[in-house]
Amino acid sequence: MIKTLLTALLATASLAHAATVVDTGAPNGAAVGALAFDAVDWAAAQVSFAQASNVNAIQGHILGGAAGETFDVSLYAADAAHGPGTLLYTTTATFGGDGWNGVSSLSGWTVAAGSYWVEFEIQGADTLGSSSVTGALLDLGAPNPVAHTASTGDGGFSYQDDALSFGLRVDASAVSAVPDAAGALQVIAGMLLLTSLGVVRRRR
Repeated sequence: MIKTLLTALLATASLAHAATVVDTGAPNGAAVGALAFDAVDWAAAQVSFAQASNVNAIQGHILGGAAGETFDVSLYAADAAHGPGTLLYTTTATFGGDGWNGVSSLSGWTVAAGSYWVEFEIQGADTLGSSSVTGALLDLGAPNPVAHTASTGDGGFSYQDDALSFGLRVDASAVSAVPDAAGALQVIAGMLLLTSLGVVRRRR
């Protein structure tokens, strides 16, 4: 009985609500003025979470790759200089075709409320754009770009208060607060008391 009650309590406490945190909309697909996306050029966008969350999926609107090529998606803490700071999470994504590409069903990417940076990178082992004449590109022209972005050009860092309009989607699930141990025990004790009173009344 106690185990059943505890399981039900914890299940209720840990309910999460999935939501789209960022959706810039799809860029125009023209690749005019698009950002170079290769081993020395990366791009990042600042995203904010109103409460503690599990990041579920991150996608960017990418052109110029071949199916099966790879790139990295990373999440950084924000540093005092307004750009990406400490690396928190990173994983490898597989390019499928021109358009939205990234990662989904992420596990363990938990963040506290606050601002972070999502970054698209090509590391040494990645292959995105290697078979393309133009290389990989982050398409521009998203209708609702994020306000703060950062990028490199041939290894040089640049921070923009005005938006680079590359496409970005971020989905996350808000994490409900789990009650402390004392509070959980009080709830369980109350439920057991009510259950025992019901048993006594039935016997009478």
